[in-house]
Amino acid sequence: MNLAETQRLFWDLLRGERRPLEGFVGTAELSASDRVAIYARMFLDRQVEALQESFPKVRAALGDDAFSEVASRYVLAHPSDHPDLGQIGRRFAGFLERADLADLARLEWARSEVFEAPHAEALSGEEFAKLAQDAAAFVTHRVRLIPALRLLRLGHDVGPLWDGSAKAAPERPSRLVVWRAGFEVFHVEVDAGEADAVQLAIDGAPLGEVCGALGDPARAVETLQGWLGEGFIAR
Repeated sequence: MNLAETQRLFWDLLRGERRPLEGFVGTAELSASDRVAIYARMFLDRQVEALQESFPKVRAALGDDAFSEVASRYVLAHPSDHPDLGQIGRRFAGFLERADLADLARLEWARSEVFEAPHAEALSGEEFAKLAQDAAAFVTHRVRLIPALRLLRLGHDVGPLWDGSAKAAPERPSRLVVWRAGFEVFHVEVDAGEADAVQLAIDGAPLGEVCGALGDPARAVETLQGWLGEGFIAR
């Protein structure tokens, strides 16, 4: 057996496949199968631990044993294939069978993403006011939001799962903005109009279209001021 074949066999054994242990030797203290089992257990446990760190709210909702069971199945179906083990959970939400827990996992993953996203200086109120002085330039200006921001459209109100007040989330469309300010991550629910405005801004639409999604001018001004205050808009 050459090196490539040995590596392939070891990989299959780590993933729980039953294969003849050709090329593996034991000792007086541990058989070949026991030695391989130690590595296989460590390989699985470390990836499950990474998922526990990324999805503490899903873990709390399921309970430790149920979470470990589903996380183990996920790891065997989607083993880490990225140099950063923290990326192993990027498909976890789609693996969960319960739709409300999948939405909760999407929120937790979005929070992880924005925590790792590049920093960008936020536009100041003074800079925004200068831009607004020229109405023609203002409506055609293409706003750019900070990289550390995500918009989620979910099918459930995950608030009760997030705060631990319930073990299930009511089925209700919800829209969440997730962002980082400094070293802290926040999320807030927004209505349909603001969600549409955020999506337009993410897509690079001109401010005129962004404001149009918000309806009347007074609300547009109030919302944009809120975005400035939270640091949503990049310089």
